[in-house]
Amino acid sequence: MAFYRIKEAAQRVGVPAHVLRFWESQFPQLKPNKTGRGQRLFDDEDVKNFLKIKHLLYVDGYSIPGAKKFLKDEASGLASEKSSQPIQGVQKLFFQEAKKDLVSLIQFTREI
Repeated sequence: MAFYRIKEAAQRVGVPAHVLRFWESQFPQLKPNKTGRGQRLFDDEDVKNFLKIKHLLYVDGYSIPGAKKFLKDEASGLASEKSSQPIQGVQKLFFQEAKKDLVSLIQFTREI
């Protein structure tokens, strides 16, 4: 089993190291081993859990409390397919960003 320091784990997950530290404080299932000097050592299971959390937060659109509840329900067997649907707030944000891009494009074409 391989162990990764926080910088290596962060690179594997695709987020900055401070994000992993924050998630570690928010999600009780993230308990990395620590060296005698207190440095975190993450194993493959930890990286897998970080990737699951990243997916829930960034792709499925869960909030931190929502992701916690989903993971708790999943561990107890209560998670359902319906609960993996993106929340409306993320959809609204997506459409707001798309609208901004379209407005910028319209302005650009008018200037030509």
